Amino acid sequence: MANIENNENNTENPQSSKSIRRTLIPFFLANGFIYGLSSLYYSFIPKYLKDIGGKSEGEIGAILSIGPLIGIVSLIFFGVISDKAKYKNNVLVVILIVTAAVFYIIQLSSSFIYFMIIFSVLMFFQSPFGGLIDAVSLEYTTVSSIRYGPIRVMGSLCFGLLSLGLSLILTFFKKYVDVRIIFPVFIVIAVGAVIAVKMMPAVKGHAHGKKKVSYREFFRDKTCIALMIMLFIGQFSYGCYNNFMQNFLGSQGNPDWVWGLTVFFAIVGEVIFFIKFDYFFGRFRLKSIVLFCVATQVLRYLSFAFLPYGASILVTSLSTGAFCTVINYAASYYINLTVKPEMRALGQTLLYSISFYIPRFLSGWLGGIVVQTSGFQTLMIICAVINILILVSSKFMVFKEPVPKQ
Repeated sequence: MANIENNENNTENPQSSKSIRRTLIPFFLANGFIYGLSSLYYSFIPKYLKDIGGKSEGEIGAILSIGPLIGIVSLIFFGVISDKAKYKNNVLVVILIVTAAVFYIIQLSSSFIYFMIIFSVLMFFQSPFGGLIDAVSLEYTTVSSIRYGPIRVMGSLCFGLLSLGLSLILTFFKKYVDVRIIFPVFIVIAVGAVIAVKMMPAVKGHAHGKKKVSYREFFRDKTCIALMIMLFIGQFSYGCYNNFMQNFLGSQGNPDWVWGLTVFFAIVGEVIFFIKFDYFFGRFRLKSIVLFCVATQVLRYLSFAFLPYGASILVTSLSTGAFCTVINYAASYYINLTVKPEMRALGQTLLYSISFYIPRFLSGWLGGIVVQTSGFQTLMIICAVINILILVSSKFMVFKEPVPKQ
């Protein structure tokens, strides 16, 4: 594998533009495969738990909430390991292999206790996917002066297309296959992901060989804290939607392909954002981008609450589905530019841990209770209200534009 460090430390053997373009192919493939794996989990595991596992909404919420709880610890653990590893890529390869093996054995039992245990193990290894691939991709593209957006587009496209494709298969070929098709598909995609990551240029762990690295500075940045709060609320709301919308659509008599198309439509907006990634962050202030995204989430969840019909849900997904992801990458962009090199992998995984998996844990647990007692539409109203509250409270938050940290 090729080797890359920060520009200030990597003045020898510069790569030609042609060489850099060749090395980008594995980045495109790795992002596509890894986010495709995430699609199999987030888009189809709730259906598997209900259709094959025979679990109630409350049980599904409990099972889906335990994984993010484990993920909180996992992300911090693998963030430190990646910063201290010789190459971050190697850590990603290991967790891909273990995750594939654990995912496949989910189907061995349908007992509630077994699901709680196996999803805990699964999410311990799967949780760092997003943080690590983003850390490696962002660092390489920043150092090489390459646009990051098109690379990340591949992740969004594969997430949406895989969800849509499998949903169509489950709708039109349901006599021959059921949701358990996700298990062999996961293995095939995981193999592709491992090969792609092995082909990527190796990105060093900048804390490798250092005895002690202080991480307190990360939590002293008020803008970083503000972004994490915004993302926390966004991911709690999105988790409530993602955990229970699929089964809600089914209870309303919609075929499986409606859910697949809903996910795909949300991804279309992400594609537009990532294609123009550098333009948006060069043209608009960070605070303006984030607050606009929060405002769209208010409209999104009010629409799901009061217009819970197939056509309306598809339109809402197409017009607002990308903006929670935009908040996520606004925070990732800020961390990549402002955090010291030896802390970047941990910074990205802390972002996912605190502002992704903690709210996903709460959304599975609290969302399951609300859906079972008051219904899915009530849950969407609650999500809209908390986004309104965070929008109002942003007046008291500190935002500054990112300045690259050497």
